Amino acid sequence: MSEFYIEYKPRIAIKSQVLADFVADFSPGLLPLAAKEETMVSEPAPGVWTLFTDEASNVKGSGLGIVLVMLSGETLRQAIRTIPLTNNEAEYEALITGLELTQGLDSEAIKVKCDSQLVVNQVYEIFDTKEERMQQYVVRVQALLTRFQE
Repeated sequence: MSEFYIEYKPRIAIKSQVLADFVADFSPGLLPLAAKEETMVSEPAPGVWTLFTDEASNVKGSGLGIVLVMLSGETLRQAIRTIPLTNNEAEYEALITGLELTQGLDSEAIKVKCDSQLVVNQVYEIFDTKEERMQQYVVRVQALLTRFQE
């Protein structure tokens, strides 16, 4: 190939963010959905407190992340380190801790944002809860939720 002055240049790896930007630029249908999702996350509904929960779990321990957005727009953030728990136990612990946090704050309506499909569906009794420990978590969360009007 050298007689034709053709040089070989290896391709460089495409970074994941470049690929995500490319997809976003050429997917106009995603932009309205992204704007709607951003509004849902950033703007609390009138009269409703918003509770965000998340967890992290590994062999060294577990961590619970709780963010509570109050009616006034103020935000309470809490990170708690715990003993090692399974991922699902940590999700339930974060949810329970967040709901207990609201008890002394006179909230009547709450919107809970949880990233665990299993936990949400077990609390709404869409999924069956087979393990006794998980059943205890579900009962505790449901008892805490009865305190709210909505």
